[in-house]
Amino acid sequence: MSDAEVKARLRAQIAAIEGSSPACKDSASHGAVDPYREAEVSEGSCTPDEGAGAFCRASRSSCTGIRAPRDAADCLGRVVPGFSQEDDGLGAAAGSPADLSGGRVPLAARTGASAADEAERAFRKIERLALAREQASAALRARLAREGFAPEAASAAVDRALSCGLVDDVRYAEVLVRSRLSQGRGAQGIAAELDALGIDASVVPGWPEEFAVDHESEVERALALLDRKPPRAKNRRDAAFRRLVQKGFGASVASTAARVWSEGEECQ
Repeated sequence: MSDAEVKARLRAQIAAIEGSSPACKDSASHGAVDPYREAEVSEGSCTPDEGAGAFCRASRSSCTGIRAPRDAADCLGRVVPGFSQEDDGLGAAAGSPADLSGGRVPLAARTGASAADEAERAFRKIERLALAREQASAALRARLAREGFAPEAASAAVDRALSCGLVDDVRYAEVLVRSRLSQGRGAQGIAAELDALGIDASVVPGWPEEFAVDHESEVERALALLDRKPPRAKNRRDAAFRRLVQKGFGASVASTAARVWSEGEECQ
């Protein structure tokens, strides 16, 4: 399936979720999803393991409906900004208050449309990032701010992504834990990485009991790491200890593994 097809299905799924969930409807008011809009170029292709991860999980939702009419309106019958207006975003649909007043849109309405458009652009940015890999909400807020989005637009977009399941911090944490463990990282460092994103490692299902993060398993993983990338410093034991600490292993695990590894090296 091509990136464009994945995006089209993802947008249809988001629209279905937002259309069926009252909580999502409020978030969606910041900018409606249009599953029929031409797909933009994605930032990174989809891969079987991480690509479109959010879409694959969201597709398990019981929501199967597709939003209809491109000319969307809210519950009060007002046209949703960005869908029925002219290309410059300042026009109005026939029969709207702006149309009846001679085609001129009040400043307050233009300002509201602009804010909604920015929130929609921020949401599209999140969509592209989520198609490439799982995302953490805190990291997304920081990234959108760095790229110049207004705090209100960034917050609205992230909240909307959380509401429809495009972004899920628990899901992100589980993916990160498994990825870091496979890379040979220590449990202490993994927990610290999640904490920096405002996520407690305990939200990961089965953490820590179902993961190999006890002392013995950590030592074995630390030794495997040293075997793959042995330090070349003159004092190998100290160098091994420093490397393991940098990789997120606790002092006790790092000390034991560094001693065992250095003793093995001396015997060879």
